[in-house]
Amino acid sequence: MKSYLPAMGWVVVITYLSTTPGANLPKIALFSADKFAHAGVYATLVFLCWFGHRKRNDLGQYWGLTTFLAAAAYGALMEWIQATFFPYRTFEFDDMIANTVGAAIGWAFGQWIFPKLSA
Repeated sequence: MKSYLPAMGWVVVITYLSTTPGANLPKIALFSADKFAHAGVYATLVFLCWFGHRKRNDLGQYWGLTTFLAAAAYGALMEWIQATFFPYRTFEFDDMIANTVGAAIGWAFGQWIFPKLSA
């Protein structure tokens, strides 16, 4: 469990950032600074999970896919929570796409950095 502390800490950071008032950034579809930030945050989350898996060395056959799907689902859940419980936040489909793309980037980066773990 200790090997996953960085990933769990990052989930706390994501949750905090997702539930506090955000800066009013301009809305420019998928290529705005906000969308790159979303992708970077979720790429970091998945990469930290790779790091935890590497330290534990207890990989199952589908753990990488499961980690990616869990991060993408968490991103979607945070968008729903923002829209449902926080009047100053909104649901943005573009953010969900950016979260998912970031999770995929983190997964791909982890496979590139730790190739022996992905087999």
